[in-house]
Amino acid sequence: MSHFARRWQRPEVIQAIFDQISDAIFLYDEHLHLVGVNPSGERLLGTNADDMLGKPCWALFDVVASESSDDVPTGDAQSEALPHGAVTLLLPNGLERRVILRNIELRDESGRLEGVVTTAADLSGQSESLSVNEFARRSLEEWARKSKVTIPPKRTAMILAGALLLILVAAIALSRSLSHGRTPTSEEAQRTLEKQKRTEIARFNAMTPAQHLERAKLALRSGASADTIADGLRHLKAIKVSAPESSRARTLERDLNRVQNLAAARSLIDSASNGEVREGVDKLKRAAGILEQYPGDKDAAKLAGDLRSTAEQFAIRSPEGFASAETKLVEFTWERGGFGTVMIANFTIRNESPIDIANPKLQCDRATEDGVVLDQNDGTAYGIIRAHSTARIANVNMGFLSAETGSAKHTKTNCEIVGLRLASEAEGFSSSR
Repeated sequence: MSHFARRWQRPEVIQAIFDQISDAIFLYDEHLHLVGVNPSGERLLGTNADDMLGKPCWALFDVVASESSDDVPTGDAQSEALPHGAVTLLLPNGLERRVILRNIELRDESGRLEGVVTTAADLSGQSESLSVNEFARRSLEEWARKSKVTIPPKRTAMILAGALLLILVAAIALSRSLSHGRTPTSEEAQRTLEKQKRTEIARFNAMTPAQHLERAKLALRSGASADTIADGLRHLKAIKVSAPESSRARTLERDLNRVQNLAAARSLIDSASNGEVREGVDKLKRAAGILEQYPGDKDAAKLAGDLRSTAEQFAIRSPEGFASAETKLVEFTWERGGFGTVMIANFTIRNESPIDIANPKLQCDRATEDGVVLDQNDGTAYGIIRAHSTARIANVNMGFLSAETGSAKHTKTNCEIVGLRLASEAEGFSSSR
């Protein structure tokens, strides 16, 4: 068999087979894109090879009818997308043709798919040229006659099958050597890229609403990437309102938008703690705005809990920065106490954060119109301010006033929040006392 194998592997023999047999042969790479086709394949589809090379398998065969065929191999899982068996093809010229498609997977030693060979036998008419099986059978008989070798009838079918596979393996190897024998120029690469883009667009536009719906469902799988979700939404938008699948598409679109939005909220929460406080707080606010769209949603509720935990970390790590970013002194008034020597203030504070805070620390400066600071008073407003709420804390002792404050005719008072504690910490401290 070694001489037999060497004979079939010669390039000129492979080329002769490609030129003479009537069965169409289509050679695909591991991604199921066409890398080779014989003249019979061009005649079958009525298309030039240059216009077919590089196209995915589903862009070549427009199957309008399919019949089950138990004696035709379907290929393994990775090539099941290829049509097989007795099918009716719709040709570019509008005519139909019945063919039998057979797929053979080619794998390396590790089992990885290297390519697929598809043969197409035309059932619509007869040709004077030989089919693959007939060509292999006659060649085998001729080789046996010249070599004076007697082949038992029971082994004929097995040898023919091996010869056919050898032909196809050598053919795809030849096709690869022809397509990869030189480095393409930048213009050729650009043309190839543009052709692939046009093919993808044409494939997308040719999909039925049901096919768009099935592709979109892939984005609902656990762990789907942002690109997969975006692609799913693109497929749903292609389904017209008049299509029967429209209502299911709109429902699925809402589900995908929810998944996409929650993923965006998760990304904002995860990245919030990596930057400075104000930037992180801004991300948390944006995430909170997203989560507000899904009240009662379990996944949104879990993210809201993570958001509060991140906010608490900010408040613990940088109370001054968090107070500046998330609290607002809405209003304050003050008066003299302790026989005119002590500053007693009333503060109305807005907590815009998602966590409860307590005991904000405040600082008040009294200065003349010229900007000369007369007093700088500090004090703690003991009390709890709930998340997203406003509270008034009265009678806060801000400390003694200087003598200059009493003698100045015109002064201006400015107060700001400079620190705070978590409500949980303050309540724990109070309960332990």
